[in-house]
Amino acid sequence: MADIKHNTTSSNTPSITVYWLNESRADRIIFLLEELELPYVIEKFERGSDKLAPEELKNIHPLGKSPVIKDGDRVVAESGFIIDYLINKYGTNKNLKPTNEDDLFQYNYFLHYIEGSLMPILVTKYIFLLLQKQAPWIIKPVVNGICSKMDGLFIGPNIRTHLNFIEGELTKRKWLAGEQFSGADIQASFALEMLLKRSGVKEEEAPNLTRYITAMRERSAYKRAMEKVEKTSMAS
Repeated sequence: MADIKHNTTSSNTPSITVYWLNESRADRIIFLLEELELPYVIEKFERGSDKLAPEELKNIHPLGKSPVIKDGDRVVAESGFIIDYLINKYGTNKNLKPTNEDDLFQYNYFLHYIEGSLMPILVTKYIFLLLQKQAPWIIKPVVNGICSKMDGLFIGPNIRTHLNFIEGELTKRKWLAGEQFSGADIQASFALEMLLKRSGVKEEEAPNLTRYITAMRERSAYKRAMEKVEKTSMAS
């Protein structure tokens, strides 16, 4: 485990610690902290060969999941809750949460939709790909057959349904909650990049989602966050 300090303000004593796990949704919290221009420290954890989080994360939160942060003496878990918590506490002047009723409705919906509906099917897809990759050679043909059947009958059609839904929503608005970038987009950042990748469609088949992801990646906070994620990944 390594501690990496990232001070984005004049403070030399960050009160926020991000417990970062590789290949997790923790990257979106780094993205948010960069948007908020808050000082923070990263404590790095790495998955084992079984792809599971290390037991040490349970010392931070009993579920042993990431992302989880500590703000002073308060431990905060769950991506959507962390995002809303940090924006409500520190982001009142950053325009990351809509104030008008219609956009706020969309904001709250997508803050919950991403983890409640979209991520479960994407994680299922990932698990099946992992099963195919790690299956012993003697049973690999059987595993591949089962996974292919499940993908054709259940996983693939569901992913395409979500892709079509997002494409439709992004014909109505520039960002998920309206014309203003918000915490809902930070929540969606990891998931929608994965959705486009896992759907198997070409970028020109999903022009609105492709435009959205491109615009997100062009944000200076996103670029800073990904640089720090890369440095954290490489740190010993």
